[in-house]
Amino acid sequence: MKKYIMILLLFSFIMGTTNVSAQKVKEINQVEQSIKSSGKYALLVMNPKHLKVAIMTGERFKNKSKKIDFQIVTCGEVVKEISANEELKKTVVEAVQKYGLKIVVCGLTVRQLNIDKTLLPTETPIVNNGIVYMFGLEELGYKSISI
Repeated sequence: MKKYIMILLLFSFIMGTTNVSAQKVKEINQVEQSIKSSGKYALLVMNPKHLKVAIMTGERFKNKSKKIDFQIVTCGEVVKEISANEELKKTVVEAVQKYGLKIVVCGLTVRQLNIDKTLLPTETPIVNNGIVYMFGLEELGYKSISI
């Protein structure tokens, strides 16, 4: 009898957690599907390790809808890394050309870190100040985060 009760309790626990997990997955999917097909999104990226993730996110958004406007504003060390790392430079160029992402470079960073502008991809326009540019995007209704 004791064994039967333990099995029943274990079965109830497993079935209860499966239902909760399924509900959470459904909620997560609903949140992820709430991205508007004509939305405006921007990411401020300062860390070189986060640029590829930002690009992958932008690609995912653009695969959902070509109407999505997705911009990545690069400031700080990531700009230096783009200028020095050929593989990263190719990734940036592909993201702009193939997926239609807009990736801009902070001109203040270029000046402060003495980065040679000719080492940056021509596909990445240089804005005067990346932080001011981000504020401008927010004023224009872009949903934005910094990573």
